[in-house]
Amino acid sequence: MYPFHDAWGDQLIRHPQFILQANRFMQVIILVVNAVDHLRVGANGSPALYELGRRHVTIEGFLPDYFDVFTRAVIYVWQQELRESFTPDVAEAWRTLFAYIIGQLKDGYEDEWRAAMQAKH
Repeated sequence: MYPFHDAWGDQLIRHPQFILQANRFMQVIILVVNAVDHLRVGANGSPALYELGRRHVTIEGFLPDYFDVFTRAVIYVWQQELRESFTPDVAEAWRTLFAYIIGQLKDGYEDEWRAAMQAKH
C-alpha cells in the first residue's frame, strides 16, 4: 500500500512518505491526548478520527483488520523502546487510548464501506 513497503532500516526512516505517515500518526496521537478530557465514544466521538476512518475505504488494498495490526505493532515497538518504563500502567493507558482511536477509525470506515456498498446496488 505504501511506496516504502520494501525499504528497511535507515532507508525506511529517511523515506519521505514514511516520514509523512509517521507525522500524520503523531498528529492523531497529539489530537487525542490534547482532547482526552473531552473524548466521547460512539457516533458523537471524534469527527476527525471518524473522517480519517472513512477515508481509509478509498485506500486500495486496505483491510479494516490493518487497524488492529497497526495497534499491536505500535504497542510492541513502544514496549521494546521504553523497556522498564513501559510499566503495566503505561501499557494499559496506551492500549486504552488506542482502543478509542481505532474504535473511531473503524466506525468511520464501516459507515463509509456500507454507504459505498449501498451505492453500488
